[in-house]
Amino acid sequence: TTQTYKTVTAHEVTDTMLEEAAKLFSEITESGEGSQVKQVSRDDSSCFQLVTCSRRPVKLSARRLRQQYLPNATDTVVSYYVMVTVDGYLAGNAFACRWKCDGMTVCWVTQLVVDKDYRDNGLATGLLRSLRKTTDDIYGIMSSHPAACLAAAKSFGSKSNPNL
Repeated sequence: TTQTYKTVTAHEVTDTMLEEAAKLFSEITESGEGSQVKQVSRDDSSCFQLVTCSRRPVKLSARRLRQQYLPNATDTVVSYYVMVTVDGYLAGNAFACRWKCDGMTVCWVTQLVVDKDYRDNGLATGLLRSLRKTTDDIYGIMSSHPAACLAAAKSFGSKSNPNL
């Protein structure tokens, strides 16, 4: 099995790359891993109660990915896309941006996706490590998924203990 990681800046991302990324994201959310949609009703005590909880697929087009996850570079913000292929198949990807704030460099991961058939192989950690730079001071990930948070902790660690 051959794993290949590739990191590119926003202006290097092709429409084909984004179409594949959109397809991977949509396939994952169709399998029930999408955003939760909660329907609530108000009870007599002015509190909200959960009535039902269901998951709805979230669709992302290549155009929407480019607009929302790869904004045009500025003097202060640069966006990145990193992907991992396994034997030529797109198995996962991540979108991130990097900027300066109060003299520190922030790397913020806005999306991390790994195909369910390739999980538990360290791909998420590898994607995030591909984004890591020695000049970064702060890392963040826009996810509450336990696996994504664990991968971020493994990948980014700390400057005093990079193996954290």
